[in-house]
Amino acid sequence: MFFEIVSAAGLNPKKVTLGRLVGNYLDQDGSKTGENYPINGLSPFKVVNQEGNDHYFATGWLDDAMCRVVFGGIKQSATRAVYGFLPEGKEEPFKETVEAIRLEIERSIPLNPIRLTTEGDMLEEYPPSVNNSWFVNHTRDNNELRDCVGIHKYCGGWIDRHRATTTRDAVVCRACHLRVLFPKEVKTYGELRQVLARQFASVSV
Repeated sequence: MFFEIVSAAGLNPKKVTLGRLVGNYLDQDGSKTGENYPINGLSPFKVVNQEGNDHYFATGWLDDAMCRVVFGGIKQSATRAVYGFLPEGKEEPFKETVEAIRLEIERSIPLNPIRLTTEGDMLEEYPPSVNNSWFVNHTRDNNELRDCVGIHKYCGGWIDRHRATTTRDAVVCRACHLRVLFPKEVKTYGELRQVLARQFASVSV
């Protein structure tokens, strides 16, 4: 069941298994402080990705989902720390909980990768920022393409948007230096997807 839920949220798990994960607090320079925090404080399950590695984001997301079911609509970690139990009057009706989880599953589906080249290079979304919850907003086709537009799938390099010519902009991978041109009028991820798809179609004719 947990595997199906994480899969429906678009997090592409290989499996869900018993296990605990911890994250590391970082100093201002990015180095580890030596202190850590639980990724799945409530859930005894961790998610493993397609490469066989621990999937921290998916594990945290599943933990938040389980906390929502157990504790209702209030922030789980603070509630447990302060009260040790669910305070009276904070219960969330079952139907509302089910609908809340359904909406979070829908919201958590990542941007469908954008094909950049005929060889199959793909642009994946810029990783969403995680603050107090693993329930976060993901990039959508109607979002604007800004300076750093995402990640080069498999390569792992960051992809930036640059001005290239009087009529063209380019997305460029910082790691492998892949460079793809497109009309500078393109404003959104959806427009980039459509423009490149048309170019691929014309090449294949």
